[in-house]
Amino acid sequence: REIKKIACVGSGVIGASWATNFLLKGYPVTLYDIEDGFLLKARERIEKNFAFLREKAVVGGEQIAAALGRASYTTDLAAAVSDVQFIQESGPENYAVKQKLLAEMEKHTDYETTIASSTSGLLITEIAKFAKHPERCLGAHPYNPPHLIPLVEMTGGEKTGEDALKRAYDFYRALGKEPVILRQEALGFIANRLQAV
Repeated sequence: REIKKIACVGSGVIGASWATNFLLKGYPVTLYDIEDGFLLKARERIEKNFAFLREKAVVGGEQIAAALGRASYTTDLAAAVSDVQFIQESGPENYAVKQKLLAEMEKHTDYETTIASSTSGLLITEIAKFAKHPERCLGAHPYNPPHLIPLVEMTGGEKTGEDALKRAYDFYRALGKEPVILRQEALGFIANRLQAV
């Protein structure tokens, strides 16, 4: 399905930066987090990101106003994900937390909705271990900040479908990203392992 609306689940530094990227490219985005305070910080981060881009003459004031107008914020996960075609999950780096988030998201999404986890070190096979539709779940590790750095390391899990990987790959390319698909799942992906060395 065509991607018309996006949910950013987890509104921290990475989630807010992803949202900046999606908003800049013209997509309506709903940011979800567990507390209004986190969402307020996310809004401030997004506004700061756009202020930086304006300072560097990347975008103008009208573009920024339009982009910010496409953003919505909620602590209601069902409301955040129920009418989107793509979810960028950027929750804490913890299997139990991500598994719980995924289980809750699956209650409120169409089975064709793609779910991409921004995990930097966890295995998508384990994240999607209890998923009803693991075929639509994948790892999409960005480099910080995602709205400036184009690299996205992508990986499927044992049950990820090729359609979901291709759809996410094409979507990131359309955003101006440089996605790279790993041939096999690896803790830490590629660049993090190189940096560790």
